[in-house]
Amino acid sequence: DSENIPDEMATEIPRVLLLSLSNNRIVFEKLNKKKWKQQQVGRGNALLSGTHLSNNTMSMCVCSLSSSVLQGFTCVGVRTIGRVQIKKLIGACRRKGRNKVVLMETQLTCMYSYIKNDSNVTSFHLYPPDLLLYYDYTLVPRSSCRAYFEELADADFSIFSAALSYKRTALFTNARDCLGITTTNLTEDNISVLGNMCCTLDGSYIENSHSSVLEKLKSCSDLTKGQAAAAESLLLSGSTQYGVPSTWSEQTLKDLDMLPLYLTQNDPRVSLPSFFLLLCSFVPHEFSTINNFYCVLVNECTVRNITQVDIHDETFPFDFDDTNQFNYCLSATTVKDNLASIAEKVDDEEYLRVILSKLKEVGDQESQVNLLGPVSRVATVSDIAMWNITKIDTLSALMDTSNGGWDPSLARAIILKYLNWTDNKLGSAELNSIGDNLCALDTSVLKNISPQSLKDANALNVTNCTKEQKKQIFAIAKQAFASSGTRSTTVLHLSTNR
Repeated sequence: DSENIPDEMATEIPRVLLLSLSNNRIVFEKLNKKKWKQQQVGRGNALLSGTHLSNNTMSMCVCSLSSSVLQGFTCVGVRTIGRVQIKKLIGACRRKGRNKVVLMETQLTCMYSYIKNDSNVTSFHLYPPDLLLYYDYTLVPRSSCRAYFEELADADFSIFSAALSYKRTALFTNARDCLGITTTNLTEDNISVLGNMCCTLDGSYIENSHSSVLEKLKSCSDLTKGQAAAAESLLLSGSTQYGVPSTWSEQTLKDLDMLPLYLTQNDPRVSLPSFFLLLCSFVPHEFSTINNFYCVLVNECTVRNITQVDIHDETFPFDFDDTNQFNYCLSATTVKDNLASIAEKVDDEEYLRVILSKLKEVGDQESQVNLLGPVSRVATVSDIAMWNITKIDTLSALMDTSNGGWDPSLARAIILKYLNWTDNKLGSAELNSIGDNLCALDTSVLKNISPQSLKDANALNVTNCTKEQKKQIFAIAKQAFASSGTRSTTVLHLSTNR
């Protein structure tokens, strides 16, 4: 039974096994203590369904539901629950910090549909900050607008889809009107009220505002080039709490958090001490806009052959600050013997191409392809044609999203290379590995997915699929879940990540 699976293995339980669960409260309490993935606890499964909640949470406070379970809130799942109970669930999702209930736009807009006509809709402190992003601002009383933005300060402004991204701009326009902001000079109080909305500010506001804006920028998932340049200008002005760069210490580095990653060596005011080389060991994959980050070198580089010792040094590869020098000093044998370590340390695309070219010199064995990591992302279709991809472990390693996304043509080449090997097919393990790259495949390939494989796999993300691809996948999904007697809407949620 699912409730007896060890807690640390709960995320591996196939969704199909969560379709029908015991309504016993003791069983429910065991399940509530486990850590779940969002696709397990939402989209039609029984854990956060109307029947399960009605039989269990009516006799227990919804506040005792774990954040892991609450993240499965969907309109489909709660459609048979009374509105009072639904509103309690929505309120229970108001958690911050490490216990925050991570919700998607579709879940948040669904929640708003349940509370928008409620008498306490303007009691903003009752609801998750992310839910406030989707409020109809015309319903926010002028006298309460500051309270609204104070609660909104903890929201994640990156959650908006492309279709609703206009709301991000509209929110700042409304905030300026509410707070009486007429210039780009934001005060400390303005910044305190705006909170995470500071992550949406353009450079002119950042550069001209109170230095406390830097503290808000630390929590942003990324900064645009304009934001980064403005933050750097403000930081290097010496007018912040950190003082002038020449006085910075190791403690300053810790206090600045991620901001040093946006510094460049092009400003004459920058004269950073040698401890900033500690930053070189950080590979900023998640900072897509950082293209010109360089560590300040204490001494000029000495040309030498790159060894295993060099590769494991925390400053590698920044002692080799020229692509030609890196190419000259790195042997193919060293790449072969230390591929995983090199791939983990190198981030620059030119350097990655050097590594890939070196690997060709010693042959692209499958054991090496498995270790490519981010190096794989600079490959061409011709390169992929030379790879050996016969094992599911190799396919999974290549599809690992932590190494970056794939162009559809390259993803297709990799998957077809795997499928061309005898006995390989699109089983559940393959579907889980392929993930969002499923839509790179033609319908002629997708039709070979068996109903059982789809049933056992994680939710499929078909957002980028064509209409024909979606029809093909849904046809298989209907066969997969036909025996369970599930409704068409449930089948859609179970088979697709929508």
